[in-house]
Amino acid sequence: MNLGIESETIEFKKSTAELEKAVDNIASMLNKHGHGTVYFGVAPNGDVTGQAVSASTLEDVAKKIKNAIKPMIYPEIKEETIDGKKVVRVDFSGSEKPYSSKGRYFKRVFDRTEEMTPNELKQMMSATDSASYWENNLTRYGLEAVDHEALNVFYRKGIACGRLAQMKTYDEAELLTGLGLFEDGKLTNAGYYLFSNKKPVVLKLAVYVTDERITFSNINRLEDNIFNLIEKGFAYIKEHIDWGVRFNGEIACVEVPEIPIEAVREIIVNSFAHADYRGGSENEIDITPTRVEIYNPGEFPEKYTPEMFAQKQLKSMPRNRVILNTLYKSKDVEAFGSGFRKVYALCGKEGKRTGFSSKNGGFSFLFYRDARNWSAAADAKRKKPSTEEEVFALLKEDPKQTRTQLSLKLKKTVRTIQRALNRLSSEERIRRAGSRKAGYWIML
Repeated sequence: MNLGIESETIEFKKSTAELEKAVDNIASMLNKHGHGTVYFGVAPNGDVTGQAVSASTLEDVAKKIKNAIKPMIYPEIKEETIDGKKVVRVDFSGSEKPYSSKGRYFKRVFDRTEEMTPNELKQMMSATDSASYWENNLTRYGLEAVDHEALNVFYRKGIACGRLAQMKTYDEAELLTGLGLFEDGKLTNAGYYLFSNKKPVVLKLAVYVTDERITFSNINRLEDNIFNLIEKGFAYIKEHIDWGVRFNGEIACVEVPEIPIEAVREIIVNSFAHADYRGGSENEIDITPTRVEIYNPGEFPEKYTPEMFAQKQLKSMPRNRVILNTLYKSKDVEAFGSGFRKVYALCGKEGKRTGFSSKNGGFSFLFYRDARNWSAAADAKRKKPSTEEEVFALLKEDPKQTRTQLSLKLKKTVRTIQRALNRLSSEERIRRAGSRKAGYWIML
């Protein structure tokens, strides 16, 4: 039997041995028509030749498509028998173009698949970034799934910065509807990921002893919504990078981070705002002796780099426009398309190096730490007790000492002392008893 000829929406492959090329064909048809069909077990001229179909064949095809095609699609994959011969048929569709295959973008030209030029990709992105179909799809969750505290904090931040109008009576449904996050009694995907109490997003955190990342000194895995994880990720980096002291010309001193902290926050927000949430990927923050790496599970636009957006002032290419618009309302995003310019300006002013790399279907932004300073700091730490050990020793002498008293004795800022107390508490080495004013510390 002959199935006819290949076209802009039909592709024939002799067997699943050609699966590597087939995913490129799938991406090209999605980008041209938004749908298509691929047959395995059919010759290029349309003759049904058949192929072996084992228990794992369909699963292997599904896994390959899932890993290769971004944004993720959900194809229908089935075994068919034509003229007594087994074939595998894959039907697919999607409306969130541009689609990539293994990080590359393709177009369909009749029965051929060709790679897009950077200009063609840019034009497609410009034409499609005005709407995010995935974000607007409704979930099965209503107001019962809302993190009420997070939404209220968001609302108060929006009022404070003047980007949200104050309601006569605070109403969650009205607020979410106005933001485009709630419709017909249900949260949209954007609303669910931003403010759900179902903890839909994962953030992995780690501090490694060496750059090889074999041994870690701290590791955590947080599950929460986007709005909360931005703050938790930011707090984690602030806690685990080095801080110096700068005198402001008076008796008081000011703590200074080794990396511009505003730039760090900008990249964290960017990571969550532009991540791809459809594939179950996880955001990551990794801290090593020489760098802070923030990983975003969403591919960076092909042929572009963060430097291009900073230097050439390119138009923003948002993956999640509704999520981005919402974070703008609370001023977590200050202005569209200005994030990388701000980061490079802040780091340039302080003489700090940055980097960028594609990784595992997403991309990482790197803040480099001064290796020489870090080595010197590490040597110093080996020669004298850490701040935590110094605080612990003083509290053993007098458990009633306050942060201010400890600060004066150790000649460190109150903020540094508080971080040490927080770490000792989290490690269950001390516990606070009594009131804030009249209380004391218990050594565990």
